[in-house]
Amino acid sequence: MTHTGSRPRNPVAAHPVISAAIAILFVVLIFFILYAPIYSTVTPKIGSWPFFYFYLLVAMPVTSVVLWIIMQLQKRLGRPAGSSPAEQPPGAESGSGVAA
Repeated sequence: MTHTGSRPRNPVAAHPVISAAIAILFVVLIFFILYAPIYSTVTPKIGSWPFFYFYLLVAMPVTSVVLWIIMQLQKRLGRPAGSSPAEQPPGAESGSGVAA
């Protein structure tokens, strides 16, 4: 049976796989940055740099790429079908993302 009511469906409920992917990416990203025993070792060394510094230098661009992927997935969620731009929550307007 399908939902035929006039009330728009929540984007998270409408796209559970995308929502789960966003949540998993966030959790994994936070875990690998904050769980220090993964990278808090002096050895191995990469060149003359301890692994600690190399891991953090690599983690920053990887974090940026993962956050960009999350942003693209959130755009795919979009607003619910049947809703007008007037019903859009504050801060969700399309554009550059910079508030005036």
